[in-house]
Amino acid sequence: MDIYTNLLALMILTFDKTGQIKCPEMETVDKETALQQKLFTNYNKYRKPVKISSDRVQVGIKLYPLSIQKLDMRSQTLHSAIWLEIQWTDEYLTWNSSDFDNIQCLRLPATQVWVPSICNLHEISGKRCMNFVSVIYSATEVEMWSNGHILLQETMESIVSCQFDVRKFPFDSQSCTFYYFSPNEYSHNLSILANLSSFYTGYFKPNEEWDVVSTSVDMEGLEIYMTIVLRRRPMFTFISVVLPIVVLSIMNTFCYVLPIESGAVFGSILSDTMPRNSENISWFIVYVTTQIVLSGSTVVMETIVLRIYHTEGTPSSPETESAVCNSENASGGTKQNNDLNSKWKRRARMLDKILMIFNICINLTSLSIFASVILS
Repeated sequence: MDIYTNLLALMILTFDKTGQIKCPEMETVDKETALQQKLFTNYNKYRKPVKISSDRVQVGIKLYPLSIQKLDMRSQTLHSAIWLEIQWTDEYLTWNSSDFDNIQCLRLPATQVWVPSICNLHEISGKRCMNFVSVIYSATEVEMWSNGHILLQETMESIVSCQFDVRKFPFDSQSCTFYYFSPNEYSHNLSILANLSSFYTGYFKPNEEWDVVSTSVDMEGLEIYMTIVLRRRPMFTFISVVLPIVVLSIMNTFCYVLPIESGAVFGSILSDTMPRNSENISWFIVYVTTQIVLSGSTVVMETIVLRIYHTEGTPSSPETESAVCNSENASGGTKQNNDLNSKWKRRARMLDKILMIFNICINLTSLSIFASVILS
């Protein structure tokens, strides 16, 4: 009997005055609704979020690179996916969590709160600024904490303008800077603080061509510079481009069998691989150009050597040799002509050796200079 009495008493306690069953989850939801009504009844999202108008709004920026699509050397741009996090404190959006079932955080659309105007000056993809209008189209959300701390997070496809130096290709490192500032830093007394900002690579997905070397955050006045340094993975380019060209240059030195059109082969190999930058010419391009000039010079000089070797009056076949010898015997000048032919052949052989030594020296010198500059 006592058991039924206790159950009946429990059922009575779970009903409110309107006859509805009280549910802990529903009660929490009601408290959250009440909290939002309390916070936003007289809230003005266009008002600066400080109660003393002379106080500065302190903003922090955290940048999380997620992946790199490509570094476009021709357009000097970095294409990447990033996660941008902006934080500040709104003094009008605070509450005592103990009065609302210990609710510590609310998740709301960013259009309901004051949003700082933050722009990336180097961004060229169209999503350059974060402001009242941009959060409407991007459907961005915020996390709002009981102490007034606001956290706005958004992922985006970013295209940032950079300055690349390709002189050490394919062993180069490149840096790119995200330059953030606020157009309203004076009208709203807004400050971007370095101690609230960071560049975090913990979520970065490795790229097949580039490695992240380092990141840095620097302040200059009221602007913040967030720089990422990337190093190229050279193995593929070295095996597919550098090594074949070095091997071809060695073949060109020792056997003189490359045709004059080998320069076009170099061009086709490099056309889709080499970075195109007129401000900073790659040393590798200089090396390849040297090899093309050397290859053409080798063909020209070897042609001259062959022409000297086969001078007029020098027999080129057994039949012509017999005919010429008979003619010279008849005229009595065989010995003199043979001495002249031998002299031209000796000169041709000597010139051939000199050109080969010269070619080897030029190749070794250019390769040594290229390696020392690239690896320095």
